[in-house]
Amino acid sequence: MVELEQLRQLVVFSECGTLSRAAEALHISQPSLSRAMRALEESVQAALFTRQKNRITLNETGKVAVEQARQVLSAAEELMERVRLAERSGQKIRLGACAPVPIFELEPLLREIYSGMEILTELNDSDKMLLDGLKQGQYQIVVTHQAPAQDEELFSFPYREEHISLLVPKDHPLSNYPVIHASDLACQNLLLYSEIGFWTHVCREKLPDAHFLLMDQWDAFGEMVGLGAFPSFVTDAAAIEQQTGGKVIIPIEDEEFQAVYYFVCMKKEQERFQELIEWMRLTLPTCKDKDSAAHMVKLPLKP
Repeated sequence: MVELEQLRQLVVFSECGTLSRAAEALHISQPSLSRAMRALEESVQAALFTRQKNRITLNETGKVAVEQARQVLSAAEELMERVRLAERSGQKIRLGACAPVPIFELEPLLREIYSGMEILTELNDSDKMLLDGLKQGQYQIVVTHQAPAQDEELFSFPYREEHISLLVPKDHPLSNYPVIHASDLACQNLLLYSEIGFWTHVCREKLPDAHFLLMDQWDAFGEMVGLGAFPSFVTDAAAIEQQTGGKVIIPIEDEEFQAVYYFVCMKKEQERFQELIEWMRLTLPTCKDKDSAAHMVKLPLKP
């Protein structure tokens, strides 16, 4: 029976070139390595080395064995990594989302429904990276802002919408606008919090002529918004009064500032998350998506 350690030793020998250097790299004695290589030859029933006085080298069969050994070792490492990942995944649930709102909403639900499990969350602005991470076991649930492509391995459904508006000081020139369009914001100074996932890219791409005052500290950002010196963005996912603190909320009508979020998990994990799925789909009130093609859940924001 060939042992993985023997294959590892064979690969190290091929890389080092001599028994003495290989034994030193493996932290074993040269006689021990020599015996292991003889045992490997006996196991595969083939000569792998050309032996000369005080020196052995790989023969052609041995070189083939080295390439096969590398493949076996790589497969064994992948197997062990997948087993370790499966064990870790069974003890925790990692949620990856393209924007903050799904995290604010779903994290407390996960903690309530799956009490005793470790719940981890991660903001990732790339739908592709989220879906790749889901398939690779990095996440157990992801939320994207685009419908996943048809895939037999995935289970998904649209569960809520988010609409972005502009929070404007009452004395600002834009404050009398009934609605705002992206073109209205050219050359405007706008406060923008950096940790908002894909919305950051939307703002930069759709408002190329705006001047963003980018802030990465939430408390400091909140203080600046409270001062009311510059317009900022707000979401309808939070309960906000239409006029508050000397400011006015004006809807942004451009389609790019409206999103539909999609809950996605591996189809083989659907039963595991069935309680969460049913709670989201059946218990909560629904609303139609932008294309009236499906129904979504409208959730209150839970910070």
